[in-house]
Amino acid sequence: MVNSSDLFVSGPTVVLISLNMAPSSRPIVRARPNIAISSGDPAGISIEVVLKALADPVVHSWADITVVGNRAILCDAYDKLQLQSLNTAIAHPNDLTLLEIDVPADLRSGIIPGQGNQASGHISFQCIEQAIAHTLNGTFDGIVTAPIAKSAWKAAGHHYPGQTELLAEKSDTEQFGMMFVARSPHTGWILRTLLATTHIPLRAVPDALTAEVLTQKLDLLMMTLRRDFGLTAPRIAVAGLNPHSGEQGQLGREEHDWMMDWFHAMGDRHPTAILDGPVPPDTLWVRPGQAWFGTSKSVNTHDAYLALYHDQGLIPVKLLGFDRAINTTIGLPFVRTSPDHGTAFDIAGKGIANDTSMKEAIYWAVELVNQRTNA
Repeated sequence: MVNSSDLFVSGPTVVLISLNMAPSSRPIVRARPNIAISSGDPAGISIEVVLKALADPVVHSWADITVVGNRAILCDAYDKLQLQSLNTAIAHPNDLTLLEIDVPADLRSGIIPGQGNQASGHISFQCIEQAIAHTLNGTFDGIVTAPIAKSAWKAAGHHYPGQTELLAEKSDTEQFGMMFVARSPHTGWILRTLLATTHIPLRAVPDALTAEVLTQKLDLLMMTLRRDFGLTAPRIAVAGLNPHSGEQGQLGREEHDWMMDWFHAMGDRHPTAILDGPVPPDTLWVRPGQAWFGTSKSVNTHDAYLALYHDQGLIPVKLLGFDRAINTTIGLPFVRTSPDHGTAFDIAGKGIANDTSMKEAIYWAVELVNQRTNA
């Protein structure tokens, strides 16, 4: 997270926070946003990372934060964490601003640590549903969503591929995308990766990728870089689909048959951007790795990367910044961020979850809201 020297509080309504996250950045005065944190699946590590993150007073100095969840469930998690994490600060739910979700006692009793089920799915769905509703009515400026389990949602009768699709549906958003942001703790360099396709089988990717789909994603990326990051003339790298980007059609024909024509058309559509690609996927992530770890003094990186399918984008993101990367849904009328990890049922209830990604998700929610407000 940012150092304490990067952020100062002056009075109850003003916060100073760095714009570009570089160590030498000059702080900028901004109003405090209202951020909702949906508490996620209570059978996983979601509540644990929320309570650990909110024990840090610096986090509270960034924004006015409201947790969306059930007080009894949060207090039960707190009591258990107090016994398991003796040397770790844990926020008491009674010290937090809470948007209460009513959960009957019989449903609470169905929560089993480490096992997502109908009860945990119903509760986590209620939390994000209420967070969305109150954001749309203007109560909150943005949402941080703790992890949920898709299987638990389905068990509870909520058939969505994930939180992203629910957010889009509730906000009447037709064009949206999953963008991952990670800031290097070594150099301060920021990795921004957008996925052209998301949760579909690998065999379905070539058919799902069309010039129309890529145009929609690139348009979204350009808008986001301008609105949320202040980048008006970005450098963007677009990955190839096949090994060696097809090698003139010898290893796959998508690049040869239509992607190059698409690139030329996008150059005219976005004249302020520098577009590179299709970049061979096996070399696309070399420079980001160098920039992340600072292994080269002169790394010519891009402002953003457009990956064509899930693992092509997320393997490097998680390799570089597994405990620091966050997911932000672009295209929504409000800011949404989330830690880039799941419910981690395998360690749920053990008190050993790392809250770094949750802190980063809160930080980026504040940063993106402030950027939009002051644009």
